[in-house]
Amino acid sequence: MAIQLIRDNRFGAFFWTQFLGAFNDNLLKFAVTLAVTYNDALRGSFSPGLLINLIAALFILPFVIFSATSGQLADKFDKTKVMRLAKWLEPPIVIITALGFLMNSVELLILAVFLLGTQSAFFGPAKYAYLPEQLKSSELVMGNALVESATFMAILLGTIAAGSLMSQDAGNVVVYVVCGFGFLVALLGVYQSQRMPLTPSHSPDLKVNWNLFTETWRNVRFATGLPKVWPALLGISWLWFVGATYLTQFPLLSKTLLNASPGVATVLLFAFTVGLGIGAFLCEKWSRKRIEMGLVLCGLAVMVVAGVLLHFVLHAYETSASQQTVFVFFSQFNNLAVLGLFVLISVGVGLYSVPLYATMQAFAPRESRSRVVSANNIINSFFMVVSAGFAIAILLGTQGAVMWVFTAVTAINVVVLGLWIVKQPYVMLRTQLLFKVPAKHLPRIENLEHLGEAGGNLIVFPTLLHENYLLRMAGLPMEMTVVLSGRLKPSRFVNQMRKHGFVLEFSKLSEIDTQKELIKAIALHIQEGKSIAIDKPMFELLRKQYRLDDMPGVLAKKGVVMNVLEFSEENNKENLKKSEISHTVWRLNKKEVLTASGV
Repeated sequence: MAIQLIRDNRFGAFFWTQFLGAFNDNLLKFAVTLAVTYNDALRGSFSPGLLINLIAALFILPFVIFSATSGQLADKFDKTKVMRLAKWLEPPIVIITALGFLMNSVELLILAVFLLGTQSAFFGPAKYAYLPEQLKSSELVMGNALVESATFMAILLGTIAAGSLMSQDAGNVVVYVVCGFGFLVALLGVYQSQRMPLTPSHSPDLKVNWNLFTETWRNVRFATGLPKVWPALLGISWLWFVGATYLTQFPLLSKTLLNASPGVATVLLFAFTVGLGIGAFLCEKWSRKRIEMGLVLCGLAVMVVAGVLLHFVLHAYETSASQQTVFVFFSQFNNLAVLGLFVLISVGVGLYSVPLYATMQAFAPRESRSRVVSANNIINSFFMVVSAGFAIAILLGTQGAVMWVFTAVTAINVVVLGLWIVKQPYVMLRTQLLFKVPAKHLPRIENLEHLGEAGGNLIVFPTLLHENYLLRMAGLPMEMTVVLSGRLKPSRFVNQMRKHGFVLEFSKLSEIDTQKELIKAIALHIQEGKSIAIDKPMFELLRKQYRLDDMPGVLAKKGVVMNVLEFSEENNKENLKKSEISHTVWRLNKKEVLTASGV
């Protein structure tokens, strides 16, 4: 499926545009980072730790400043055209970087990094809003896994290219090779962006607010009002805090504690990016090709365990008296332990990231999806800028002991894991369902486009019995209350679902009082903007006896939106090999219901 998706022009051209842009960002940014770390003449009186984290902060700052404006532009205009325009900014930025190296000017190099961040800030909202517009719901997880993995591979290749050239003390080779190659990559990225299919706007009448401060605040406030999306945005922001902190400290870790060459810093980045790619593809596999928030807790748990082990390995590490080359680095067991733990941490990051991005894209309102992404970028940027200040503070407090930066991140990861469990019980439920419901029994979901629409949802399944209620909950990747006609056998798991309102049990649905209680429960869930699932027989009973078709109209008079989403099931026996399982296909259709008349 991955190769077919890349060959498909609606995704393939975007894939290469994104890949080339990420490659160039990291080629240039890492070349500048290594230059200020190892070139004393270029750095002047500034400490390497200060400049490394300052560069990281200035690359992120444009996301805080410009994301609100770029999100509006991506919603108002064709998203493809916005990305094409952003790509045209890349070649001039490469030229500014080259001038910074030629003139030995740290100020010009820092300006170039800031401009790289600015170009990415205008590319980002359109990028993430483009995917759900061009991909089917069943392709969204794979598309995100490919984009995440390609981004990490681009980071890897860009940093390897920069690291291998910067490790050579060859003067203007950096300018002629690094920047010359970067310029060609920028032009190739412009060409690929021209091949992307157009993505018409859903809000062409949107009036752009050019006030950066008020629009930034309005974007963030809008995102906080989306209960299905806001937790994912916060989760993504923490991901970037962790990622930025780790990646930024690798050159300093290599130079100080490991006493290693710049090539070793590249090796550490290699380990981290490979792990991220592995984690992203494991997420696609273990999520059963659907949005699976349960993997968020799995990813965090992996990060915590590996982070604790990393602390003990680094604490016991004996710094070499002479600088380690890459070859010497690989010959020491303690170095391999450090490398392996960074891979394991990044696998956790990959597992953690993909479901969060897929959730943001799938559940954000279509007409304002780019602004939701811009709000995400704003919050991400804030967390990343804070991560730079966080690292600087720890380095100053520990007199440059970079080990404590990694340890502090692990300690906060423990807190974040606890917050997810306590504040988002639905995510904990999804994690449990991963182990309780075998993948071979899960259906394939089609037509999930309605899940991001505003309002509460009444979801109608053809059957919803005690024997398969867990399958229903695991099959549909959204928080909902399942109505059961009967009582479940008590257990710790069942009690937990009752406590958090994931199941409603009615033992006597044939009685009028019970039916009225169910009607009230449906109305209450819809008014609170939640989702509630019933079976087809219940739905038909309530339609006939209580005019359920009138409920959307009645609630609309109160300003409440009610969606009736009905599933149909069919066996998927087309194009299957003998080794494959015939999965049931669930097709979700938005039911056209009658408006209230005479009510």
